[in-house]
This record gives sequence, structure tokens and C-alpha cells, in this order.
Amino acid sequence: MSTEQAGMLFVFGIFLLITAIIIAIIMYFATTAKAKASVAREEAYRALAAKANEDTDEIRASLAEIKGRLLSVERMLKETE
Repeated sequence: MSTEQAGMLFVFGIFLLITAIIIAIIMYFATTAKAKASVAREEAYRALAAKANEDTDEIRASLAEIKGRLLSVERMLKETE
């Protein structure tokens, strides 16, 4: 093997090593970004579930009030008959 071939092989090896390091860094940042997005999505789902729970409680209270009013209207109608 001549000196020129050894030099080219060395440069090619260094180029492959740098390429592998860059790919590893890109993969690391992509994984980190994906994890952050997943956490944000889970927090959004939790907030949505909490709001849905509050809305459900509100609807139940409204329905109970409407049922009470309906019963009083029914009683009034029966009394007037």
C-alpha cells in the first residue's frame, strides 16, 4: 500500500467517523424532540380530561336543577287541575 492510498484511506475513515457522529447527534436531538412533544401531548390530554370532568359535573348540576324545576311545574299543573 502506497503512502497516497494510506492517506486517502485515513481521510475516508475520518470522513466516515464524522458522518457517524453527526448522524448520532441528529438522532439524539430527534429523540429528545419526540419525547418533549409526547410530554406536551400528554399534558394537553390531561388538561382536556380535567375540563371534561368539570363540564360533566356542571351538566349534572344543571340537569338536577332542571329536574327539580320540572317536578315543581308538574306539581303546580296537578294542583290547578
